[in-house]
Amino acid sequence: MAAFAQRNLHRLGLEATVVEGDALDGHPEGRQFDQIHSGIGVPRVPPAWVKQLAPGGRLLTTLATRTPSWPGQLLVTRTGTGRIEAVLRGRPRGYRPMLGYQWLSALDHRARISADPGTARPTRLAPPPDDAYGFWLAAAYLAPGLVRDFQAETMTIVAPEDESWAVAGPGDGTVRVHGPRDAWAELEDLHARWEQAGRPETYRVELGDGTGEQRVTSGTGPSALGWVLPPLPTVSRHELR
Repeated sequence: MAAFAQRNLHRLGLEATVVEGDALDGHPEGRQFDQIHSGIGVPRVPPAWVKQLAPGGRLLTTLATRTPSWPGQLLVTRTGTGRIEAVLRGRPRGYRPMLGYQWLSALDHRARISADPGTARPTRLAPPPDDAYGFWLAAAYLAPGLVRDFQAETMTIVAPEDESWAVAGPGDGTVRVHGPRDAWAELEDLHARWEQAGRPETYRVELGDGTGEQRVTSGTGPSALGWVLPPLPTVSRHELR
C-alpha cells in the first residue's frame, strides 16, 4: 500500500513522502508538522500527535465515540507561543475508528423492537432534531452505551448491552420503552442539562501534552457539561495521512 501510494504521488508530481508505521506513534523520526490530518477515528488524541504539532500548526481528527451515530470532529491548534487549544464539535459523520475499537450496533435488535417496541409512557422531550449535534455528541459520553438506529421509521435508541430500547414519536407526546434501562429518561435528563448549559454546539478540550487526562467542557460554572475522554486501546498498525 505504501509503495502504491508513493508511486502515485510521484506520478502526480507531488513532493510528498509516504512513511509506513503505527500512526498512533506519530512520525518515527519525531519531526514536527504544520498540519496533521488523521484518516482514522480515535477515542482521544495520541501524545505523539500533540508533541509533533509545530507552533502555529493545526491537527484535525475524528473523535470516535462508541456509537457511529454521534462522532465528534476535533480541531487542535498550537499557538505561536506553544500553547495547545482544542475545540470539539459534533458532526453527522466521521472517519471509521481505529483498529480494535468496538462500535455499538442496533442491528441485532431490529426484529425484536419491531415485534415489541415497548410500553408507552408520556415524555416531556420531543425527539431532538438530527442536527442538534452538540446534544447528540454529549449523549455519546454522558448517556454511554446508547446507539441510534437511523433506519427506523421513528427515532429509536438502543442500549444493546442492557437489552433495552426506546421508540419515540411520532410527535404525540409519548415514548415506548423496553427493558431494564430507560434510555429515553436519560436523554430527557441530559437534554435539560444541555439547555441549562446554553445548548452548546462546541466544547473545549484540555489536552496538555496528551499524556494525562483529556477533559472536555462546555464552559465554566455549575451548569457546564463535561466529561473525560477514554484511553486508547492497546493495538497497533493504524493509518495516518
